[in-house]
Amino acid sequence: MRPTLLFLTLSLSIGSFLNAQNYNLPSDGKSIVYFLRTSGTGALINFKYFDSEKYLGKFSNKNYMIYECDPGPHVFWVAAENRRFIEADLAPDKVYLVEVRPTMGAMKAAVKLFPVKREDEKTLRKISRLLNKEPKLIVNSASKNEEEEELAFFIKNGLTKYNRDKRNGKEFPKLQSEMSHN
Repeated sequence: MRPTLLFLTLSLSIGSFLNAQNYNLPSDGKSIVYFLRTSGTGALINFKYFDSEKYLGKFSNKNYMIYECDPGPHVFWVAAENRRFIEADLAPDKVYLVEVRPTMGAMKAAVKLFPVKREDEKTLRKISRLLNKEPKLIVNSASKNEEEEELAFFIKNGLTKYNRDKRNGKEFPKLQSEMSHN
């Protein structure tokens, strides 16, 4: 087989494999968002995850969380040393991926958020390895509710920052309805 043809065949095979990943499917009329931390950078630092004012949970190191929610507009955010936001418009019965990348901060790990596109084979390979290796994170509802109460002031400040940045013209990454993975 010619090298060019072999490369094309392998590329198509890898792409098909990545698109065929078995993601959890949402309940009827709901949407699912995977928050995926594919890098071990800042492994000891917990990142806290939110859907607007709702606290979703926290985790450190390479791991992922699956969040089922109502379709429509959302502002997801993650807090570490900094806060990063991503605006979403979710369609019903669809699955979305958000890569959570730790970065170097001044005192501890900071965070960046990236919506994952179907064409991003490099990121999808990292995600596939993560999903095949790590069990999904299950957040204990009782401890999550206690933490949410303790974080009320922090959540209010986080959303104040988002609204101020939005008013000042800051652009946020977008997770658009057509970016689903099913």
